[in-house]
Amino acid sequence: MKKIIYSILCICTVTLFTNCTDDDSHVFIADLSSETIAFQNSFASEYLLSKETKNNIADRLIWNATTLGVNNDYEVQSDIDSEFANPISIGTTNATNYAVLVGQLLDLASQLGLDDDPATTDSSGNPNNAGIVYFRVKSIIGNGGAGTQEIVSDIQSVNIKLLEKTVATTTCDPLWVVGDAIENVGWNFNLATVCDAGVQRVKASFKNGKFRFFQVDGDWNTGLNYQYYEDNGYTIDVNFESEGEGDFNFVFVGTTGIYEMVIDDNLKTIKLNPSGSLWAVGGATPGKWNFTGGETELVETSPDIWQATFALTNDIFRFFATRGEWDINNNYAHYADEGYAIDANFENDGSDDANFKFIGTPGTYTLTINAVDKTITLD
Repeated sequence: MKKIIYSILCICTVTLFTNCTDDDSHVFIADLSSETIAFQNSFASEYLLSKETKNNIADRLIWNATTLGVNNDYEVQSDIDSEFANPISIGTTNATNYAVLVGQLLDLASQLGLDDDPATTDSSGNPNNAGIVYFRVKSIIGNGGAGTQEIVSDIQSVNIKLLEKTVATTTCDPLWVVGDAIENVGWNFNLATVCDAGVQRVKASFKNGKFRFFQVDGDWNTGLNYQYYEDNGYTIDVNFESEGEGDFNFVFVGTTGIYEMVIDDNLKTIKLNPSGSLWAVGGATPGKWNFTGGETELVETSPDIWQATFALTNDIFRFFATRGEWDINNNYAHYADEGYAIDANFENDGSDDANFKFIGTPGTYTLTINAVDKTITLD
């Protein structure tokens, strides 16, 4: 561990020196000899530093007054060496106190070779963000002539620590969703989330019942219940309540149906997004090219599977995720690019919109879009 200096006071508690202010309260001044100089403030056990708070006061050094002559200045000095072989003048004042800024402690931390990168360590493999620095104050007693004496306080060690930057993760392990609130799952380990950059997603059919998350497949000792997320400050969707006892499971109290559940560990939120339909619109469909009530709705019959039965003619159409909103996000090219196996009765119409073109025998069909198996079929 590197040694770092820092002697300051602002009785803002160590934990968040970042909130330190100019408050000089809680200072006890001892009755010292005029020929003795010593710090009077209380020092925190550790000072937490960050570049974002470099202009904040980390602490205020306070000392007793001495009998001064022509030289009425006090000098505050610091060093990264307890022997003060190369003292640094932090500042001079004719008052008996001096505010030390976070930025001045950061300069000392830099001299010690400390940083806020969680990937770096010291020679012992420990985090490279903490150390000790040293402070003292000196003055001159006398009138500048014979008998003038320079006096220096005892050396005060100060523990400093840089707040390490949080590293954004791009990968994360899935969670298993287990409980009787999940249709066709129950208390079995067969439904896992998909996780990316700290965001877990899963789509499921919810009904009134209980469930909780598990970190390891089949391991009942790795459960994460409602209370766990509540205690860790998560905002939880109103469709969930706590069981309140026992395993403190999640209880689903919303309307039965299909939802996408999103657990965002970055924002600390758990929310449900209700199922959404797809809309088939175009010349090949009964409603033609308009959203006036005749368009064909493909309902999500089970998680990530949409289906509708309707008449098709030899013409073009495409799907829309939002009723009344025109886009080309769900055209033939989109599904082909996503690796879907598309029924041979459809082909790309070759236009800029890359519509579906129905080339089969006109008639009534059941069309199924299966995002689980990545298929589009006609029956």
